[in-house]
Amino acid sequence: MIYLENIFICLTAPLLIAFFLLQGETKRFIGFFCSGIIAFLLSAYVNSFFSAALIDYGHAGMTAEQIMIQITPICEEALKALPVFLFVAVTSPKAEKIVAVSLAAGLGFATFENICYITQQGAGDFFFALIRGFSAGVMHAVCAAILGYGLVLMYRHRRMAIPGAFALLCVTSTFHGIYNLLVSGNGAIQTVGYFMPLITAAVILLFIVWCKDLPPRGTNKEGVIL
Repeated sequence: MIYLENIFICLTAPLLIAFFLLQGETKRFIGFFCSGIIAFLLSAYVNSFFSAALIDYGHAGMTAEQIMIQITPICEEALKALPVFLFVAVTSPKAEKIVAVSLAAGLGFATFENICYITQQGAGDFFFALIRGFSAGVMHAVCAAILGYGLVLMYRHRRMAIPGAFALLCVTSTFHGIYNLLVSGNGAIQTVGYFMPLITAAVILLFIVWCKDLPPRGTNKEGVIL
């Protein structure tokens, strides 16, 4: 048995001190990193509620594995995205700040989740730690990147803000659900699930590098305004 609240206090206490001492981009990153940690704590409560309502009381005839695949991804991705949506709606930030805060929230969520799983399963299993760090952890970072870059695109079309935000939640929840579905299997299917976040992250990085090589809109390859 692990006590999420105790881990939460130990993890966030030094971060909160740093938050009040620092300024600028670093302060914003730490703040949204903490929001990701809070999102995981809240998602643990929400997932426990659904487990009690749908399994312990026999409603809907769902199993724990079905909840992990169908409900957990939606809850977690929605809670991670909420502070990012509020940040975009209230502050009207630049594109790079949207991506940064989204990644910070995703990394905070992944960090707290990994700590809790390692505490529960034991830190002696190197293979399990490797999977948690480079598979499940990267999966949350990929979902955060999808959300951040997607919001940058939607930000240019204000009329698409609400349906665009809903579409991004559908995409990240689906990606998260597919990952959970694959890793809950056996053999080759499980292996594909473990490598899916790393492959997707590599594709996103290649896309970012490719976009940086493109000239700005309205210019040619030499940067001359057309």
